[in-house]
Amino acid sequence: MKFVAKEDVALPQKVLFEIMVDFQMFERVAIRRGVEVTRSGSIAAADGLKWDCTFEFRGRDRTACVRLAEFSAPEKMMFFITNPALDNRVEITVSALSKKQSRFQVSTVLEPKTLTARLLVQSMKLARSKYNKRFQKRVAEVAKELVALGAA
Repeated sequence: MKFVAKEDVALPQKVLFEIMVDFQMFERVAIRRGVEVTRSGSIAAADGLKWDCTFEFRGRDRTACVRLAEFSAPEKMMFFITNPALDNRVEITVSALSKKQSRFQVSTVLEPKTLTARLLVQSMKLARSKYNKRFQKRVAEVAKELVALGAA
C-alpha cells in the first residue's frame, strides 16, 4: 500500500535539506516520545546509518530497524524500516520551486510480512481516503515544524 503527500515550504531547497539531515535532532524528538533509539554508523558519512528502535504501540513493545538506504543531497533520502510484521520504504524528496521555496514530498510503501499485517494493510486499503488525509495532515505538520526550524 502506498501513500504520497506533497507540501510546499517557504525555505530554499538546500536549507530545507540541511534541516532534514539533522538526524540527532530527530533522535532527540523520538526519545522525548518514549522511543529507545540506538544508532550505528557515522552521521558524518550518511551511508550505512542505521537505527534500532524500541517503543510501545497499542499496549505492546515493538521493535523497528531504520536504515538509510539512499542519500543524495540536496534532493533525496530513502529509508527502509523493517520489523517482524511489516516492511516500510519511505522516500523523501526535496525539489526547488524557486530560490526561496521548495516542495517537500514524502512517499511510503507498506509491505506486510505476516497474516496479521496483511489484515491491517487490507483494512487500511478499505479506508484509504481516511488514511491519505491523515498522512497528508501529518506531512503538513512536519513541514510547518521544518519551516519553524529554518526560521530560527
